[in-house]
Amino acid sequence: MCSSVKSNRTVKQSQFTFDNELSAEQRQQFAARANLAQARREEREALNKKWVAQHRSQQPQKQTLLSWLIDLFSK
Repeated sequence: MCSSVKSNRTVKQSQFTFDNELSAEQRQQFAARANLAQARREEREALNKKWVAQHRSQQPQKQTLLSWLIDLFSK
C-alpha cells in the first residue's frame, strides 16, 4: 500500500540537524554573530518606534464633523 496515509507526527530521518554539525568553536562564533544581529535588530526596532512616535505627533489631526460640533458647543 504505497498510498497509505502517514501521520503528521512522523519524524523525517533526513532532516539536517544544524547543531550536530558544528564544532565548539564554530558554535561560539555562530552565537556571537547571532547575538550581535539580535542587538542590531533590537536597536533598529527601537529607532523605528522612536521615529514613528516623533512623526505621529507632528501630523495634524483630522477634525471630523462630530469633533468640530463638540468643539463649537463647548466654547
